[in-house]
Amino acid sequence: MDAHIPDNSAAQARSEELEAGFRLAAAGTTDVGLRRSENQDAILITPTIFAVADGMGGHEAGELASALAVETLEELIFLSDRTPEKPLPTQEQVRKQIQLADDRIREALDARGGTTLCALLQVRGSEAARDTVTAPISVPPWTASFYREQTRTDVLPQVSASMIREQSATVSRAMPVGPQPSLLLVNVGDSRGYRLRAGSLQQLTRDHSAVQEMVDAGQITELEARNHPHRNLITRALGAGADSQPDTMMLKAHIGDRYLLCSDGLSGELSEEHLHALLESYHDPNAAAQALTQAALEAGGRDNIAVIVIDVLPLLAADPYPDTAELSLTPEQHPTQD
Repeated sequence: MDAHIPDNSAAQARSEELEAGFRLAAAGTTDVGLRRSENQDAILITPTIFAVADGMGGHEAGELASALAVETLEELIFLSDRTPEKPLPTQEQVRKQIQLADDRIREALDARGGTTLCALLQVRGSEAARDTVTAPISVPPWTASFYREQTRTDVLPQVSASMIREQSATVSRAMPVGPQPSLLLVNVGDSRGYRLRAGSLQQLTRDHSAVQEMVDAGQITELEARNHPHRNLITRALGAGADSQPDTMMLKAHIGDRYLLCSDGLSGELSEEHLHALLESYHDPNAAAQALTQAALEAGGRDNIAVIVIDVLPLLAADPYPDTAELSLTPEQHPTQD
């Protein structure tokens, strides 16, 4: 069944009220890009769990790190306490599973590789969800030590444990609204999560990266960050570095919302305006994912590209299970890894 995004006026009307029942329709793809010889990105698409992981390190290390991340997250589907009455994991179970992924990657690779992770999950629990999101901003004092002439990339050890311990995070809290059902957005590193609602695209995640810290400190502009020598230097990752703590937020689901999860192979090539235009132009999630990937390739394809597009749709009257979803993958695409 083709996914459909309501026109702006209909989406605006529906976005003012939480829908009690919804289903998720998703499509995703990965591409090696034009300059890499291997694909270290991995994606996960299930009825209730969607994730993008961008591995780093040597070929086998980065590929294994991203695969371990999505495979460990997929295990949430098979938790022993899941029943028809409680079909979804809790936020705490998700947190523990991400910690398990971090542990597995560190044990398997001994700090030779790591991965980013951006995931959207349907969850249960007592936590209230946010309807509006204010991105937290945290500016560490050590960003001034990064100079433009430096050229190292993906070098987590440059951000020392002492640097991160000295940095106190500042979190902006939105007013909690509404009960279940909720979506949980999780991110570690610079893979991103966006939401298109009522014609407006918002980046929900904040990059854990050196250039993001410099942008926050006013040292460089967003435009300069796109081509900065340190654009691939991240400050958090699963399996490597001193900090692997994910950012999480519970989100209120609205019929008509569209989510985009992507690696920096997409967001690093396309402006937010370009992402917005493509997400609005293609109603079918598979067509949107394909168009986004092609646009990133045409823009240079400097890195591996991973894309998942997720639509929040009305729950079908004949569907007794609110956690089922339509899935759409590219030909020969495995649900967990390219």
